Amino acid sequence: MRTTVFYIKHFNIELLIWPLGLLALYFMDPAGNGPSLCPLKWMGISWCPGCGLGHAIHYLLHGQWAASWQAHPLGAFALGVLLYRILQLARQQIQLFHVK
Repeated sequence: MRTTVFYIKHFNIELLIWPLGLLALYFMDPAGNGPSLCPLKWMGISWCPGCGLGHAIHYLLHGQWAASWQAHPLGAFALGVLLYRILQLARQQIQLFHVK
């Protein structure tokens, strides 16, 4: 029989981080004027290939396809990759924790 310590020790924290990140993107305000999380902007570089992905994912999660495309054309691809990774991690955890 596996103990609680086993489950805590073998839990993949990434399986918690990605869904929480998507939840944060769902509730964020893309029109807000908060601080940037972009390290390139912190270094003074004005162009970044990833800037707008967070906004694009937010718009996708709210069903605003055109706004998502305008924010970043690869937003849907990025969301797909994240959802695939979450499912992959969940499947691994289920297999690890499954007790016969």
